[in-house]
Amino acid sequence: MHAFGRFEPDERGRLCYLPAIPPFPKLDDVWGPLQRATTAVEAFDRALATFPVPDVVGKLFARLDAVHSSGAEGTTTTFTDLLDYQSSLARAKDPEDAREVAATAEAFDELSAPGETTSYAEAALRIHRRLFERAADPMVAAGAGRMKIHPNGTFDPEAPGSIFYYTAPTSTAAALAAWEAFTAEADERPELVRQALSHWLFEHIHPVPDGNGRVGRLLLPLTLRRKGALRHACAFLGEAVHLDKTLYVDALKDARRRGEFSAWVRVVCAMLAQSAASNLERLEKLGGVHARWREATQSVRAHSVVHRLVPWIITRPTFTVRDAMTFSEGAVTFQAMNTGIRRLIDLGIVTQRDGGGRDRLFTAPEVVRLFDPISLP
Repeated sequence: MHAFGRFEPDERGRLCYLPAIPPFPKLDDVWGPLQRATTAVEAFDRALATFPVPDVVGKLFARLDAVHSSGAEGTTTTFTDLLDYQSSLARAKDPEDAREVAATAEAFDELSAPGETTSYAEAALRIHRRLFERAADPMVAAGAGRMKIHPNGTFDPEAPGSIFYYTAPTSTAAALAAWEAFTAEADERPELVRQALSHWLFEHIHPVPDGNGRVGRLLLPLTLRRKGALRHACAFLGEAVHLDKTLYVDALKDARRRGEFSAWVRVVCAMLAQSAASNLERLEKLGGVHARWREATQSVRAHSVVHRLVPWIITRPTFTVRDAMTFSEGAVTFQAMNTGIRRLIDLGIVTQRDGGGRDRLFTAPEVVRLFDPISLP
């Protein structure tokens, strides 16, 4: 039943899984899905490179991925909720839930910074630290950024006692070192295939106490960018996993049980292609929004703050006056900022949702609907 890797008992006799390095499947067995994934992800990558507003991948698409990757693990924060939480109001229907999603996005920002040279294993721990260092549970917070010290497992009716235990804590450091070496290796074989296999390996080690799925899925785009396979960290899995987590989990298990990885690679490639195609469509529509806004503001005087706000709002579509003032870095007065925002309201670019004074919350519905179509009327 468990044809790949082996089980070893921990100090209490629980059988913990120790995965081996997964073999590369024959290229003929994965070629079609691999080509479709490569084409879709590279098309999105090229489009990001020519988009007129910088950093949309981090400010928008990585945040969307954080929402979906976290949603696949049970969080309920939507893209709209995340934008509200990351405004100066820091409000949320479920603050702890929103904090976790925001932390995932913040980890992306931190590790996608130019010149980042953190090792892959340390990157995994840094993501975990971001996710849980401010957790409400002090025991969870204490374990943030550290490898697990207790076995972690998941329900599996085919496992002994119906619990499948991941790699034992005593073997985790060595297993993670082997994972890191495999992840970093470079040869003539397709990098997408290597990182799909690396993701499988990470998920079966489960090196941190919680959040392994989110950590592993975030590592994939960061690693592909760092290794030069892509210009941007834009190979996201979260949305497709959220839409069909059963397919994702079943493929993970099936590769372990059969010791054959072509089906797993095909599933990952299909999910990468699906997410990239959806994101490219969003980016193209976002470009149209930006072009319409620029045309709508052509008659505004050249030195108005409106012209600085337009590209900023593309990547920050929910904001307060306080947020806008922080963005301006003191270059304009509060009165001038108010005037600029009122002009954008008059032009139909933003709407005021609620609040008063500096706590008024403004939203650009055209942008938000591209990423969260069901949250706004």
